[in-house]
Amino acid sequence: MKHRVNGTKIVPESSLPEISIRALSGREYMIQDGSKVHRAFLVSEDRTSKMTTWWIDGYTYEVHSQSPLEELLESMGMGAVAQSGADHLKAPMPGLVLSVHVKAGQAVTKGDTLIVLEAMKMENALKAPHDGVIDSVQATAGSAVEKGAVLLAFQK
Repeated sequence: MKHRVNGTKIVPESSLPEISIRALSGREYMIQDGSKVHRAFLVSEDRTSKMTTWWIDGYTYEVHSQSPLEELLESMGMGAVAQSGADHLKAPMPGLVLSVHVKAGQAVTKGDTLIVLEAMKMENALKAPHDGVIDSVQATAGSAVEKGAVLLAFQK
């Protein structure tokens, strides 16, 4: 597991062998780094996005945790699907649209397959990032798309 602190620094867990974290009560923790002791308070936690906010010795830190698989998918551009926003689905990589499973006006549920994109000789099912209704479909089966191309739009 790796942790991105305040959006920039990646800290692999294996690089923190001297650190011990002990729960005190509720959302309060004690962090011991060698001879240094820090008090920490878990301000907020979003398990879906794996994002936590911590208050440690007067400073606030936002920590986003990623498994090795999530890190690999993000490096390949696959993380872009979830981050594409509430109103558009964008191509996470260049490829060929093999099939389009939705049409304008259709209601979809989070996780439904919307479009199948072939990239690097692999079929990638692009799924609905949230529940919604399709406003328009720009992708057509058989067409090539570039990374970041808008494939479809959701109603607002």
